[in-house]
Amino acid sequence: MLITDDFLDTIIIIISMKRFLSLFIACLILTAPAYSWGWFKKSKEEPKSENVMDNPGYKGTLPELNKNYGAKEEKVVTPIYESDEDFTDPAALKPIPRSNPAFVNIILKSDKSSDYLNNVNDMITYVEKLIDSIENNESDQLFIAKARIFKFKVDNLKRMYNGKSESYYPGYKKLQQTGAHTDAIATLREEAVTYKKYLAYQTTGSVYNPANIAQQLEYLLSELQDTLMILKEER
Repeated sequence: MLITDDFLDTIIIIISMKRFLSLFIACLILTAPAYSWGWFKKSKEEPKSENVMDNPGYKGTLPELNKNYGAKEEKVVTPIYESDEDFTDPAALKPIPRSNPAFVNIILKSDKSSDYLNNVNDMITYVEKLIDSIENNESDQLFIAKARIFKFKVDNLKRMYNGKSESYYPGYKKLQQTGAHTDAIATLREEAVTYKKYLAYQTTGSVYNPANIAQQLEYLLSELQDTLMILKEER
């Protein structure tokens, strides 16, 4: 049998169509599950319509709003002490315990965050002791002891607040001056006790003269009184 070229071309076309049909069927088989899964997922994600009436709302117990806003009952407070309306004796009053920190911080209501006010209050006590010592003409030993303690307190105050804002207060500056003056007078009286037996009250020895010491004490007394007034105004 003679096979012509037309016959061969027909056979090749048929075989090509069969291959194309096989590839098309294979693609349909492979892509069908993906389309099916996308349709299933889309239908699953669609929100379900709910009826508003199906939600019953809050089922708990509402708070009682009038409980905390009702009228308050008036309370009668009685004093914890008995007053004495017939008190007429000022001498029976006790002195202010200014040396007690509890009185300073609680009764006087001073600023607890500032130690400087407590220090000023403490210095007032020592200034008053020196004033009493001079006015009562106490012995050299008592005055010198009180003057040394006062100078120690002033020096301690300087170590605490030197270079700080408190060092610009008038009371702080006045205490530094008065402390130096008090220490000088204490040294004078101390030297007078030691050297007055050996020095005549002339030239160098005249500074230890009782009259000169008394005059210096008067100057110091006036300065202490000024210092006390400044400290009380600053407190």
